[in-house]
Amino acid sequence: MKSIFVKSIRAVIYNSKFILLFWAFNALMALVLSVPIFYILTDNLSRSLINDKLMSGFDYTWYIQFQNLYKLHIEQMPLSIAFVVGIYTLVQTFFLGGLISIFNLPQKNLYVDFFYGGVKYFYRFTKVLLVTLIFYTFVFLIIDWLGNLISTIFADSENELFEFVLRLLTYLLLIFFIGIITIISDYSKVSLAINDKKEAIKGIFTAIKFIKNNFNIAFIFFLIVAILGATGAVLYNFIEKEIPRTPGYFLILSFVLQQMLIIFRLYIRMLFASTEVSLYKDLSAEQLHVELKGEFN
Repeated sequence: MKSIFVKSIRAVIYNSKFILLFWAFNALMALVLSVPIFYILTDNLSRSLINDKLMSGFDYTWYIQFQNLYKLHIEQMPLSIAFVVGIYTLVQTFFLGGLISIFNLPQKNLYVDFFYGGVKYFYRFTKVLLVTLIFYTFVFLIIDWLGNLISTIFADSENELFEFVLRLLTYLLLIFFIGIITIISDYSKVSLAINDKKEAIKGIFTAIKFIKNNFNIAFIFFLIVAILGATGAVLYNFIEKEIPRTPGYFLILSFVLQQMLIIFRLYIRMLFASTEVSLYKDLSAEQLHVELKGEFN
């Protein structure tokens, strides 16, 4: 485990040049989402004295007025967000194909190799993505049904502690199933790329078989990388809370910290792909049995 983890980290560091591409795409998507909001905020606050008040604290009266003034714009935002999320997800699927390609063949890690891998595996990975979305939807529907069932059972009950425990177990079950589906989805894409197969369903079954045979080590690696990512987010939230909101130049420091968190998350995403490729190649490699014949003195 230690050798695989160290090798995976080295592979991520060796391919750090791709972080700039990932960060630029994230910035572009953030810009697409934020420009409409920036426009209506500028239109509302550029000639208003409340602009200075908002620097020191939130004004709920202004927020209600803002919602009423720009009701039509705000109602259109969920559709825009859904569209951008769809584009973002597809492009991330393309990027994942490139990452798995360069981690699988470390000697071919140029940008042209990255984009070639993205193009080559995009259709296969998209089919896995669609199947994964179906499973996510099914799990959320089941959890929602369980939540409604718990509400019905405890509608006339005062046993709030037991209800809280059941709801907590439900949310833990949701997190567990999301983790399992994510692991299967990731290893399905890895198996399709490394084995150079095109059938998405067969790739999913291959991944399930691999995870079944190596569940402990696959889950431990996934959990370790996930904890690293969560640790960075917790550390950011702790530091960000201590940054003053005024004067305005402190916002620059907050922005820089936020970009550092985004870059850190991009490294974590690369580490997920790197560990999964290394683990799959190591544990699914064919073992050669050599039979020695002859006499030894």
